[in-house]
Amino acid sequence: MTGPELLIWLIPAALAVVLLAVLSLERLLLLTLFLTPLSIQISYLTGKAGFDLSLPTEPILALLLLVTVFKLIVTREFSSKLLKHPVTVLIGLYLAWTLVTSLTSTMPGVSFKTLAYRMWFIAGFYLVTAQLFVSDRFTRRYIIAYAAGLAVVVIFFLARTGSAGLLNQQFAHSACYPFYKDHTSFGASMAFLMAPLTVMLFRKGESLPHRILLSVLIILFVTGFIFSYSRAAWVSLIAALALSFILWLRMPVKLLTVAAAGFIIAVVFSAGWIWQRMDSTTEDSSADLGQHLRSSSNISTDQSNLERINRWKCALKMFGEKPFFGWGPGTYQFKYGPFQKASDRTIISTDFGDAGNAHSEYLGTLSESGLPGALIFLIMTFLMLITGIRVWYREKKKFTGYFALAIITGLMTYVIHGIMNSFLDSDKIAALWWGFAAILVAMDLKVKEKQPEVVRK
Repeated sequence: MTGPELLIWLIPAALAVVLLAVLSLERLLLLTLFLTPLSIQISYLTGKAGFDLSLPTEPILALLLLVTVFKLIVTREFSSKLLKHPVTVLIGLYLAWTLVTSLTSTMPGVSFKTLAYRMWFIAGFYLVTAQLFVSDRFTRRYIIAYAAGLAVVVIFFLARTGSAGLLNQQFAHSACYPFYKDHTSFGASMAFLMAPLTVMLFRKGESLPHRILLSVLIILFVTGFIFSYSRAAWVSLIAALALSFILWLRMPVKLLTVAAAGFIIAVVFSAGWIWQRMDSTTEDSSADLGQHLRSSSNISTDQSNLERINRWKCALKMFGEKPFFGWGPGTYQFKYGPFQKASDRTIISTDFGDAGNAHSEYLGTLSESGLPGALIFLIMTFLMLITGIRVWYREKKKFTGYFALAIITGLMTYVIHGIMNSFLDSDKIAALWWGFAAILVAMDLKVKEKQPEVVRK
């Protein structure tokens, strides 16, 4: 498809989107969420790898950014409590530091593009979403809208893998393309949604048609999750469920804090032993689920794991050269090549910036935005989880509390997954990350509003 042909098709769609933005911002956001899993990179449509954009979602999100700025500055429609919430403040600081490091970037064009998509992701999926979460019904609609779009991709994925053989692991890695670049982000999306959909299924008063819909979605996602063969997604979901079980026990907060600190200290002091065990593991990825999961700790022969370590080492070396401002948001993939040691390179290594990023949300941020950027991101993430945990402890064991715990579980899957991969530059993961943060912040604000009534009683 040529540029002019694409433009002709886009004009009526753009006019329809503008009209919907005027008539109902809520419906526009829900439509965007449904389309997010189905979005396709413009380079796939045009065959050119220049300036890339996810269609149709990112142009819609750019429009939502303009609407957000107008509502913030002119009409001032956003809740002051939302804007003053610690999570919102940290997100603002995160964007501010992205701006600073874009100005000091080694590739300003790349960094300002990164700043742009971070701004429209946060405007649409966090600010507008949190404002609309006044309605509990909208909270569930948000998740179902995204899940419905993802269900279409899962059906497409299963049809493709079914024709090639469901146990064909290598084919499964790319069977979700062109909607998802690879099976890892595809698996991460499904991991996000498992717990919230399950809690919604068992909600009291849920209608039979909704229960059937939720059951179908859960079955689809479990099937797609298994045959995506994403080790990182499996590990992150299992770990997140284990951590959520600990929260479900409702240990006293002080005991929970001490236990968490003890766990972190134990991991730090056991790092050498853990590394030795991983280095001695020789299991390769396989269609056998048990062997496939064990292969996630193979750092002696597994090329995927070895390449991750190569990227991580490069990120740390890049941080060593520019520890405060970093190399600039979005620049890692273009700058890490010279930092590779010959002994660390694998059969999938490249010097051309065409094979992804640092494979770690945290180390990538450290190399691109320096130590301040990494600390801001970590504190922001920590506050998101603390906000959810606060809601869970205050709401006790009723639907609101269980739903908050499910959202925490979804967020934790990516907190853990982010150690091994980096997908927040994708609308598909950004919609869930920022949206889940918005849900927890909105729930936290609602709980705080109820508190005075409880005290008076």
